[in-house]
Amino acid sequence: MHIKGNLSKILLIALSLTLIPVMASSAQKVNPGSTCKIYKQKTTYLDKSYTCIRSGKKLVWNKGVAIITPTPTPTPTSTNQQSEIPVGKWQETQFAIVKALSLLKPSEIQKLDFIYSPNTNRTEADKLQAAYQEPITLLSNLYVNPKTVTFLVMNENEHDWWWSQVKSLSSTMEDNWWGGIHCQPNPSSHCGYGTSPNPDGTFHFGQILGSQFVWNQRDYTIAYHESIHVYQLGLMGNRMGALPNWFAEGQAQYLGYAFSHKYWSSSAQRNDTLRGLRSSFPDLSKFTNSEWLDWIKKVDSNSEFTFNNSLGYSIGELILESLYNANDYQKIHSWMVSIKDGNNYKDAFQKVFSQDYDDWLQIVAAPYLDSQI
Repeated sequence: MHIKGNLSKILLIALSLTLIPVMASSAQKVNPGSTCKIYKQKTTYLDKSYTCIRSGKKLVWNKGVAIITPTPTPTPTSTNQQSEIPVGKWQETQFAIVKALSLLKPSEIQKLDFIYSPNTNRTEADKLQAAYQEPITLLSNLYVNPKTVTFLVMNENEHDWWWSQVKSLSSTMEDNWWGGIHCQPNPSSHCGYGTSPNPDGTFHFGQILGSQFVWNQRDYTIAYHESIHVYQLGLMGNRMGALPNWFAEGQAQYLGYAFSHKYWSSSAQRNDTLRGLRSSFPDLSKFTNSEWLDWIKKVDSNSEFTFNNSLGYSIGELILESLYNANDYQKIHSWMVSIKDGNNYKDAFQKVFSQDYDDWLQIVAAPYLDSQI
């Protein structure tokens, strides 16, 4: 794989950028935004921990992180360490996951059955199939759905062929997907739709590749993103809805960035997503830790708010970063398995990570998001 050839260089660069922490001081009066002298120096004042950061050409004190006395949660020092993970840590972790999976040899590989319509451009469709199969092969080290996943590939003029195939498969794919808000068929289209899993574990995808469609970097990221949903649907089945609101799209973004990096930098993809988030929610940059916590809890509990604002993609990806940064990728898979087995996601989190879910949102996730926005 092309990504493996560049992986060692990328990891070395990421590691070389790791920052050396500066000793913390205390009892110094601090005004957020006022000048400081030593980059990354820490100080404590009025129950907040402040860090000396760069703002343009100046060194200034950040807005501070409230120090919470835990009972019996982790210490404030642990909270600060988590919130100050260098930006490059998330990418280093992504590449490490891809490398670890690439070194394994799955005993069985997930079967993907691509059915092409009579007028499908086979050259472009073959690229689509390869883009799905690559990450699915690696993720087969974690789980293989015993049922074959079927993809129907057609151009913008082949609705009738597609619908006849849907009927022959007894698929639950909906006719109003074609031409709906998610996919407008035209000569340049690249869009798809997947069904929920059937009781027997089967599910299907429809993929329109327009008659004049030509692949670009963004198209590869779409395919890799959607391939993660194939893994999720196969593993979770009818328990997909039991995952946290932010999880499914967040994981597809996080792992999709990593797999598609060779076509479009994962950093560029992430920045593109975060620009959209900041544009929609400009006040996030001013949030206090407690405001972040309240907002994340809303994302976690209010599915309408999360999905209507596409926050599963952006906020979900960042929350997954904080989780993957601190845990082996297999643990996140184990959390999904525990939910699949019938556990509430909060109970499953306690079981797998030995930590209360709500405490984790407060101590790890909220500070991490604050450090990245």
